[in-house]
Amino acid sequence: MQRAFAAATLLIVAAALFLRLPQLDNRPMHGDEAVHAAKFRELWERGVYRYDPNEYHGPTLYYAALPTVELNGRRSFAETTESDFRLAAAAAGVLLALSPVLLRDGLGNGAAVLAALLLALSPACVFYSRYYIQEIFLTLFTVAAIGFGWRHAQTGRTVWLVLAAAAAGLMIATKETAVLAFAGALPAWLAARRMRTDGHRSGGESASLPTAGTEQERFTNAQHLAHSSPPSRAFRALLGLGVAVAVACLFLSGFGTNPAGPVDYLRSYLPWLGRAGETSLHRQPWHYYLTMLAWTHRARGPVWSEGLILGLGLAGAAAAFWRSGALLAGADARLARFLAVFTGVLTVLYSAIPYKTPWCALSFLAGFALLGGIGGQAVLAALRPSALRAAGGLALAAGLAHLGWLAWQTSFAYPTDGRNPYAYAQPVPDIVALGRRVEELSRHHPARARMVVKVFSADKYYWPLPWHLRRLENVGYWTSVPEDADAPVVIASPQFDEELTRRLDATHLMTGYFGLRPGVVMMLWVRMDLWEPFIKSRSHAPSSPGE
Repeated sequence: MQRAFAAATLLIVAAALFLRLPQLDNRPMHGDEAVHAAKFRELWERGVYRYDPNEYHGPTLYYAALPTVELNGRRSFAETTESDFRLAAAAAGVLLALSPVLLRDGLGNGAAVLAALLLALSPACVFYSRYYIQEIFLTLFTVAAIGFGWRHAQTGRTVWLVLAAAAAGLMIATKETAVLAFAGALPAWLAARRMRTDGHRSGGESASLPTAGTEQERFTNAQHLAHSSPPSRAFRALLGLGVAVAVACLFLSGFGTNPAGPVDYLRSYLPWLGRAGETSLHRQPWHYYLTMLAWTHRARGPVWSEGLILGLGLAGAAAAFWRSGALLAGADARLARFLAVFTGVLTVLYSAIPYKTPWCALSFLAGFALLGGIGGQAVLAALRPSALRAAGGLALAAGLAHLGWLAWQTSFAYPTDGRNPYAYAQPVPDIVALGRRVEELSRHHPARARMVVKVFSADKYYWPLPWHLRRLENVGYWTSVPEDADAPVVIASPQFDEELTRRLDATHLMTGYFGLRPGVVMMLWVRMDLWEPFIKSRSHAPSSPGE
């Protein structure tokens, strides 16, 4: 049985890697990714991190990219690539897929394997594991805190308590919405505590998937509890709180370089609370997340659905409260009820906040996946006779294969397509061409990479343009046309076309439009003394075969 579980785990790791590692640069940097890359640059080049209570969230994302950038041998920020940053997120995504192993004896081996498969194949989990933003890290640390906390509850060992508290501290240091997970954990813990200490595990096991943890493991844990003197509840509470606060403060202060960071973190909830209720582009109805996950079909694209995860999760939640866990098929009723309440509260909280972005769904989607492992086992165990159970197993396998196919479509076939519900405000490939064109122009300027480039944007959201111009050293940004508009290269919003035509038409040429995001374009103006040698070099360049 242990070999079967180990083999299943290796297959899950292989699937998670297969969907997360290839072609990490197949999508232009999102604006948020580019902003975080710029924040990483401050940490990497200056060794200092300063928490901003108004923007950007916490620093774990930036620290996570330090080893991947260093391992790839980058010597300057200009040399970094999209893959350098997204590799850190991909690693977090693989660890998230493995996280149900921590709950193995509470879920049952079969349910743990199924939950891990759901996390490995979920289109949302895969897509945002290839995204340099905080959400996949927050989700990983949340599930890790639950897993380590469960291990402590089962064994009484202090090391698990310390790890759970450290994971909670990392949640705080990752994103302010960690407070929502803590709000969900409290009623979930109370619901689990109400269970009687005896009879909390159901008697049945499913024959369709590997069975629960071994008797030897449970005997070892019981022996440890019987022959040790566990610390008091008050001591454990203080220890856990102390470790969580210490870890959070360590990161928020930039490892001591900015002592005001933790205080600024507390101040951050005022602007974030205001933003959560604002009427803006990100304001969505309460059912936005559930609708997106259950069924999304736009134009002639595929039907995106993670209904399998939601459905199995609901089945797991029902089993957790059904007649003292009679349908749990070997899972621990206390853990099942904790996960059910935690996931339910978190789903309600995220749905109630008007400010919504699709990646935020990961926090409660992971809870549905964990419950989905329990639900899948419960459904299979309830099927009679064995032929019907076998048919149910085949249907489940087909559903998992469909999830994997959708994950591939999401990240490789439609990574920038508006029909993909997870490609939110995604910059178009044209932005890459704009960055390359400006670099090509700089090679014909005497200053080369020090050539002056001026960007006049109608608003402050010109990201991810700074990322695509990162190899140029003299780039300036304005939200209006300055008095001195002249530069070898000018990139401007079309709103400034009339003014720039009046001021630059005698010396510059507007060479074309380049897309930034869907519905947003930028003009490229080039001074004639630069444009002429550039065009001349292209006209003399040897043609590629087939041209």
